Formats: sequence, structure tokens, C-alpha cells
Amino acid sequence: MAEPVRNLKTSVKSNSPSFDQEPGEDFNVEIATLRSEIADLRELLAEKTGLAYDRIAERASGAASYVQQEASSVAGTIREHPAATTTLFTLIGAIGFAIGYVVATASSESKQAWYRRYLNDRL
Repeated sequence: MAEPVRNLKTSVKSNSPSFDQEPGEDFNVEIATLRSEIADLRELLAEKTGLAYDRIAERASGAASYVQQEASSVAGTIREHPAATTTLFTLIGAIGFAIGYVVATASSESKQAWYRRYLNDRL
């Protein structure tokens, strides 16, 4: 139920402590309880963090092992087929050069258009 409206002229005694009074025993007990709960939460968080770190370290170790195996496999293939490897890298380089040339050509057209506009404004 709603609390009835009090008359503003009468003083009301409050059970809660005000700022100019010392906190009561209940307040100190509540603070101690909160501190113990925070300590429990810290311990739980530390435990969970340790478990997560262990899982991540295990997965990272497995991934590093996998990458090392694949790298040695690629190195073995390169040793066995040097001509095919040279051809592949040459082809990749030519494709990269062609893409770079197309991008530079498209870029230079827009620069020339800007330069022409600049010259036309000056004349």
C-alpha cells in the first residue's frame, strides 16, 4: 500500500542514519558481508580465468603444431618440384603486376582529369 502523505511542518524521525551520524552496527556488518562476497567473486574469476588460459594454451599449441606440419609438407613439395614452384611464383607475380598496372592506370586517369581542370581554371 502507498504510504500516507505527512504534514511538512512536523518533524519525522527516520530509522535510517543520516550523514552527520556514525553508521550503526548493521551498516558495518553489511559492508563486511559485501567484502567477503567480493573476495569470493575474485577467487571464482581467478579460477575461471586459469581454466580459460589452459584451454587457450592447449589450442594454441595444437595450432602451432599443425602449422609446422603443413609448412614442412609445403617445403618438401617445393624441394621435389622446383620447376613447378618457380612457374607458380612467376605466374602469381605476373597476376599481381597486372592488377597493380590496372589500378595505377585507373588512378592516373583521375589524376590527369584533376590536373586538366586545374590548368583550365588557371588559363
